[in-house]
Amino acid sequence: MNYWMDRLHAMELKTKLMLLFLLIAVIPLAVLGIFSIRKASSEIQTKANEIILENLSQINYSLNYFVEDIEQLSMYLYSNKDIQDILSKPAARSVEEKYRDQQTVAAILNSFLGFKSWDIQLYVLGENGDRYFTGKFIPSSYLRYNADWGLFRKARLAGGDVVWDSHYSLKKFEDYGTVLSSGRLLKQIDTGKPLGYFIVDIMEPALADKYERAYRYDGGEVYLLDDKGYIISSHLSKLEVGTRLEKPYLSTILQERKGFFRIMEQDIEHMVIYDTSDTHGFKLINVVPVSALTGESASIRNFTIFIVIFGVLISYCTAFLLSDYITRPLHKLRRLMRQVEKGDLEVTFDSKYRDEVGHLGGSFNRMLQRIKELINQVYEKQLKVQEAEIKAIHAQFTPHFLYNALDSINWMARIHRIEVISSIAVSLGSLLRFSIRRGNTVIPIREDMQQIRNYLTIQEIRYRDKITISVEIEEGILDLCIPKLLIQPLVENAINHGLEMKAGQGSLLISGRLAGERVLFVVEDNGLGIAPDKLQRILRGEYVSGEETSTTGIGLHNLLRRLELHFGHAYVLHIDSLPGQGTKVSLSIPIIREAVSDV
Repeated sequence: MNYWMDRLHAMELKTKLMLLFLLIAVIPLAVLGIFSIRKASSEIQTKANEIILENLSQINYSLNYFVEDIEQLSMYLYSNKDIQDILSKPAARSVEEKYRDQQTVAAILNSFLGFKSWDIQLYVLGENGDRYFTGKFIPSSYLRYNADWGLFRKARLAGGDVVWDSHYSLKKFEDYGTVLSSGRLLKQIDTGKPLGYFIVDIMEPALADKYERAYRYDGGEVYLLDDKGYIISSHLSKLEVGTRLEKPYLSTILQERKGFFRIMEQDIEHMVIYDTSDTHGFKLINVVPVSALTGESASIRNFTIFIVIFGVLISYCTAFLLSDYITRPLHKLRRLMRQVEKGDLEVTFDSKYRDEVGHLGGSFNRMLQRIKELINQVYEKQLKVQEAEIKAIHAQFTPHFLYNALDSINWMARIHRIEVISSIAVSLGSLLRFSIRRGNTVIPIREDMQQIRNYLTIQEIRYRDKITISVEIEEGILDLCIPKLLIQPLVENAINHGLEMKAGQGSLLISGRLAGERVLFVVEDNGLGIAPDKLQRILRGEYVSGEETSTTGIGLHNLLRRLELHFGHAYVLHIDSLPGQGTKVSLSIPIIREAVSDV
């Protein structure tokens, strides 16, 4: 499974689209073809079964007509005066008279057969010993019959009505002999005295001719059964005539009047179609292989398969053209991307499409334009960095000169024991080294606070007792990190613009603590404060050069830029200020646990 999934993923989009279009087209065609073939086969089979059943009904009607003719024949003979008179004669009469009687009866019997093409034998068996028949010989069972056996018993019990009996053994192997017999007890009309029997033997070919047209399909079989399930006649399997049909479906046929059903016989599906005679209960059965019934649907199946194959070919051509039409601009875009990978940024995707592919090409063009702009920006920035580095190299002598000068002032102040000048020189030197030192842009809070203290040392000496300064930094945040010189602009603004011009004593509070997963710094003074409109202008960057707040605005503007560079939108800067009451600046930033070097 994984192998085929990998192969599918490795296919080109064009191939995938072709497969998709083919599946969309072929699956419905295949389903429709299979459904059509099965439906056609089922309909043809059903129609064939109904036609065969109707044919069997017609054959049964013909057999009924044949049987009724036999019964009318026996009725005519029953009422024939000559027959009555001859059978009423005594057995001991002259040979000449017996001969005349034989000629008379023979003429009557032959008259029945003269206008009928029936394969039957007629027998008149008198109680007086007379025997008359139409064949070349008379069976021994008729020559000396037993009134309590078989057909004679049925006829005697019927009291003159016609009875039927099938023969359960064959008389002759070649022509299969008599398979069905009709019998009637002949009685004297006036007295009702039994005179003998009239027997009609029906030969197997006579019945076979009746249902011969029922055999229409190769491999099929036809059976004519009596109401007990014994085979009166059959097609193909003649050796079974006279025996009981040994088939598992016999009980179903004996219970039902007509219909058809499917069976499996010798691993071959067969349809069993049967019909029952309305008068005598004879069962006519036709067993046909299903393949013979559905053979007529082969042309429909072949035509359907041809249509499906033709549809698949059309679908393949259509899928190829559609997939090529869809993927052509994508192939073009891929070629352009390969050119871009090689460094050619001057390519352009020209597309006449206004769909997703066209939008993708437009995005590709805008991306290339943006890449070129960024490359130009990086190039210009590199030039500015190089220029700044050159200027820094040229200016390196100035910090060294200032360090040496401040160090000389410090030692001269110590020699003359002027501690204030020494302290200012040391703090100013530390500030100068810290501000221009190359290294980390993000440093521990401990180092940043030390530089703020150096700055405050100078301011305390400058303003003496005018300003009271308090620094309250929690020990837990000193080892955390902060962008270099982030708090100092807030402290400078508080002193220069809040406390310096204040009349009387001023105070400055610098605090820092941990607030959840953030660090909170507060710089608060009780100086002059800032008017609300000026504060809004400063926060919007609308400071005006020459105003007293211009440097404050510049400092805050630079601070906001640095905060955005380091933290994006993850910082919070809040300023509360009232004129004459002071200013409180709160800065909340995410925790930084490691220092970051300059790039």
